Amino acid sequence: MPTVHDLLHNKNRKLITVSSNTSIIDALKMMADYNIGCLIVLEGDHYIGMFTERDYARKIVLEGRNSQTTTVDEIMVTDIPLLDSKDSIELCSKIMTEKTLRYLPVFENGKLINLISQSDIIKHTIDTQKSLIEHLQDYMNLK
Repeated sequence: MPTVHDLLHNKNRKLITVSSNTSIIDALKMMADYNIGCLIVLEGDHYIGMFTERDYARKIVLEGRNSQTTTVDEIMVTDIPLLDSKDSIELCSKIMTEKTLRYLPVFENGKLINLISQSDIIKHTIDTQKSLIEHLQDYMNLK
């Protein structure tokens, strides 16, 4: 069964992080610069949470808060399930679906190594299906 580690092996995007005291506006600029929807929040080298576009929309825009003066640690999500790189992609997908999450942090030996998104899972699934189809086509052409 494919694991999160297998998926990350082909991922071509590095982990983008932000410190907990970064202003929301600066975090949003980073997200725009890297064309991403989520930032991992660190305190020093330690994972403490995630900040997403959804957090911004619901906790800043809808509540009328100031993006200049509010910091990431004031609105970040801290109760996200943590994945191990050995977890199956199926488990990851199940967690995301049940908890309506788009991103999950991935750890290996207790250390944060990357982030997995719904898009990563979809891309991996499509690539796997393409490979299977090619294999079956090759097999059929041998007959």
